[in-house]
Amino acid sequence: MQVLSKEDIEKISQILRAGELICSPTDTLFGILGNALDKEVVKKLYSVKKRDVNKPLIVLFSSIEQLVNFGVLVPLKYLNGLKKLYPAPVTVILPLSKESPFRKVFQRDNLAVRIPKDDFLQKLIKKTFPLFAPSANPQGELPAKNCKECKNYFDGVINFCIEGKVSEAPSTIVDLTGETPVLIRKGIVKFEKVLEVLSDKTT
Repeated sequence: MQVLSKEDIEKISQILRAGELICSPTDTLFGILGNALDKEVVKKLYSVKKRDVNKPLIVLFSSIEQLVNFGVLVPLKYLNGLKKLYPAPVTVILPLSKESPFRKVFQRDNLAVRIPKDDFLQKLIKKTFPLFAPSANPQGELPAKNCKECKNYFDGVINFCIEGKVSEAPSTIVDLTGETPVLIRKGIVKFEKVLEVLSDKTT
């Protein structure tokens, strides 16, 4: 497994465009990055992680504008709150438009999305495309914390790893597809804080 630096962003972009997976630090845990718009790359990820196919992936975007451009529907009542919330280690589940390319990729009518507060990830997404970023571990194992642990899990099936530090705490996941926000997973940001920000209706 070749270890890369965040300074190698051009090479990293090329690797992702070629349909490869890359182990990488994210704004939360160490993760596996890949093209969230490519069904074959998504299939590869599920195979490598031995992940339950019914377990959805989180997709990282650079901005609210970008996710809207890809057919993610932001309910008007949450728009101002989400603009204040992001970027942050909070994942929200939002509905997809009928035209969204993610419907074909994931066979779902909603998508778990996050806008990371991480300069490297922001630059990488802007250079490439929305990226999935599940934790770097086979399902049921502890998440890797660095490239050495990623190599132990995935050597021979994932060829690249970006070294860096992580928080070792997952994102908070909140479902916004219903009438009221529902906590799906406790994470680094308290649910009460998310609710407080989302309730912002000022213009």
